[in-house]
Amino acid sequence: YYTSIPGSCNFETQDQEWTTVCGLTQDTTDDFDWNISNSAVTGQTDPHSDHTPGKGQSFLYVNSSSQKEGNRARITTTEFFPASTGVCRVRFWFWMFASRQTGILKVYTVEEHGMDILMWSSSRNEENKW
Repeated sequence: YYTSIPGSCNFETQDQEWTTVCGLTQDTTDDFDWNISNSAVTGQTDPHSDHTPGKGQSFLYVNSSSQKEGNRARITTTEFFPASTGVCRVRFWFWMFASRQTGILKVYTVEEHGMDILMWSSSRNEENKW
């Protein structure tokens, strides 16, 4: 159900097409980028599949192992979404387990004058699952 509603993305695209297909863009002012991959590329300690029902295998990830504390990887939506009252939802699954170099995953909204407003954050997942 979630992969067929407007604005959803399962990252089952070729190479870097996910930015266009998913309506996202890499922030050019950050320190490193998000990439699309599957468990074969990211290693044995990472998830062995994505969260998409069915035959999904790809997911978006950042490799923080070679980054310094304070470095950021940021993606933004290419679409503007109007303000709403209890209607707009952001739903995603994340996996951040068992790494000493795991940073903080943050979700912001940007108000009309450009101010970032922190809506949610997590420093790690307590379980080895999505």
